[in-house]
Amino acid sequence: MFESKQPIYIQIANDLRQEIQHKVYQVGGKLPSQQKLGVQFGVNRHTVRQAVEVLQEEGLLRVENGVGIFVATPPMKYTIGKRVRYNEMLEAQGYSARYQLLGLTRAVATRKVAERLDLEPGADIAQYDLLGLSNENPLIVTTSYFPLTILPNVLEKLPTFSSISKLLREVYDYDHIRRRTLISSRPVKPKDAKLLQIAKNQHILLVQAINENQHGQAIEYTVTRFRSDSVELEFDA
Repeated sequence: MFESKQPIYIQIANDLRQEIQHKVYQVGGKLPSQQKLGVQFGVNRHTVRQAVEVLQEEGLLRVENGVGIFVATPPMKYTIGKRVRYNEMLEAQGYSARYQLLGLTRAVATRKVAERLDLEPGADIAQYDLLGLSNENPLIVTTSYFPLTILPNVLEKLPTFSSISKLLREVYDYDHIRRRTLISSRPVKPKDAKLLQIAKNQHILLVQAINENQHGQAIEYTVTRFRSDSVELEFDA
């Protein structure tokens, strides 16, 4: 079966790559198990695993431990720049974007949230939880905190706008400017794993952002959990 001088796992990776390119396996589709692929190619599971790792590094496959091997969705580029423009970025790349409301409540600022928003602990804030979908697939879970002293009536206004930037501009005459961004990788929490439809042993990209208006006032602190297999962060120099 294998006549090339290339290592067998490379030849298997080449065959699988061609099958993906020819739509034998569709984007998001599941491949046979490593055991079944081993039988198909007449090799052991270790050789199959090596071939899969090659295609993982190329971004063609993703492996969910205990779940299976899937054809990876091409990552969406998410630009970290001065302006906050989530919806526009997705739509510019040909993706649809919409949010599903998870929660909207009046709360008091914890020490961490207060520090991020230049408030005193215990200050009144709005907490806004959303599930962000791209082409109807879950992409992010985000929690935003807004100071009610600077944004009065924001609790009533948030459900009526599909874009926070648009709300801030049209209701408060505020620009939506990124002040600071913190990025890390974390194990996903069970609740977020369910919302993002990923395995509980997966990691997510955690992006914390402090956004301000044109007067330098902190108007939003947001904590966003991205599916790490679906997004590629890009910094706007």
